[in-house]
Amino acid sequence: MAYLTGTWSSPKAGAMTVRYGRGPVLLFSTAVMLGGLLLTLFSSLWLIFIGMLLFSAGFFAAHSVASSWIGPRARRARGQASSLYLFSYYLGSSMAGTLGGVFWHNYGWNGVGGFIALMLLAALLTGACLHKRLK
Repeated sequence: MAYLTGTWSSPKAGAMTVRYGRGPVLLFSTAVMLGGLLLTLFSSLWLIFIGMLLFSAGFFAAHSVASSWIGPRARRARGQASSLYLFSYYLGSSMAGTLGGVFWHNYGWNGVGGFIALMLLAALLTGACLHKRLK
């Protein structure tokens, strides 16, 4: 059910990139994911649910912005660049999912949340550096 927010956030992110640019929308979407993640660390079922909705919306928005950035950034071999993005996306999700299991086993949901938060902070830093470089 939370994935349904992606049907709203992906096209909304596309429209926002026209107005604000890819960098700010990518950073905002990633920050929404981080905020949603933090809400899932509370014990209230409503906060967890809202956190899942926000995380999902932020994820689909960030993914649509990041994937749309590949073509304009690639100077040549755009098809291969898009394929490399998708390969990296799936490889990273497989590795993070596996490593997340280690955090779950040792630290429970708080450990998984901390692990995901570190990845999101790395994504924010990378996105900010890319945005600054392209300004």
